[in-house]
Amino acid sequence: MNITKAALTAVASTGIALAVMSAPSASAGTLACGWDPDAAKNVAYYNHCASSGNVVIRVEQHHGNPGFDRCVGPRRTPLGSLSDIRYAWYKGKTC
Repeated sequence: MNITKAALTAVASTGIALAVMSAPSASAGTLACGWDPDAAKNVAYYNHCASSGNVVIRVEQHHGNPGFDRCVGPRRTPLGSLSDIRYAWYKGKTC
């Protein structure tokens, strides 16, 4: 999905919030690194693909609930229901 700077500027000038979230495509049997929701199970995951070391992620929530930081280790970490969790992203820090 490509969104041009002009399109983003046009949307921003209307006062409408736009959030674009995309995850890399994963072939069958592999997991995406980073934000990795499983709609079939209604579970939000964050997949830290490094083989060692913990990182800080920001977990954004729905329903006006505040987001929070969380320390996750390597592998796939369940964050909660997709009904509650909107998105998660790496903050660029270790923990």
